[in-house]
Amino acid sequence: MAKPSAEVGPSQARPWRLAITGASGTGKTTLGRALSERLALPFIKEDIGELLDAQAELSRLAGRGKLRRSHFSNHAALCQEHIERQNTRFAQQPGFICDRFAVDVLARVLRPPFDRVGEEWFKTLLDLTKQQLESLDLIVVTPLSDWSFQPSKNDMGRERIVAVLPKTRIHSLYSGLCVTLGPERTLFLPAGDTRHEIWIPLILKALGAASLNPCQT
Repeated sequence: MAKPSAEVGPSQARPWRLAITGASGTGKTTLGRALSERLALPFIKEDIGELLDAQAELSRLAGRGKLRRSHFSNHAALCQEHIERQNTRFAQQPGFICDRFAVDVLARVLRPPFDRVGEEWFKTLLDLTKQQLESLDLIVVTPLSDWSFQPSKNDMGRERIVAVLPKTRIHSLYSGLCVTLGPERTLFLPAGDTRHEIWIPLILKALGAASLNPCQT
């Protein structure tokens, strides 16, 4: 079967821009690479390891009762830098498949002890995330399934979370942010059958619909 062009239809002025999100171990990276080959688009693997390490340190400080307001603002600045770097990179790339994006960063600061949505730094992160979503054609959310909870390591060599409650919570945050901030751009993949033979046609169908109303850049 011939590969479809990254440019689809006269109304699609440039190649597709897709972002994939979901909890660790849900198949984001393998799906992203398969889509990259299928659509002839570059695959961007975002590394949020620095943010995870910083968050873990703040959690340890909170556990010892040593968390200060300055710790929040410093962490927020790190998150802002990460999203701004993504936005710059996305603006320079005509089309891509991205594994993790701004929603993954924003979700992390909605978890205790960082859930301070009234702070000015949160509003800044939210605005940057909205800006990034407006540049995307489709957001794909990979589902939790039985194998999502099996012990394994990610591409960075980190042990994945296998505890049901923490993984379900972060996945719910990813899903909730996507459907709240970009409902018209979000596709939730089914958990019943996780084969790419099922998932990829659904994504291509969603992109066909998106070509009727492509995002503005």
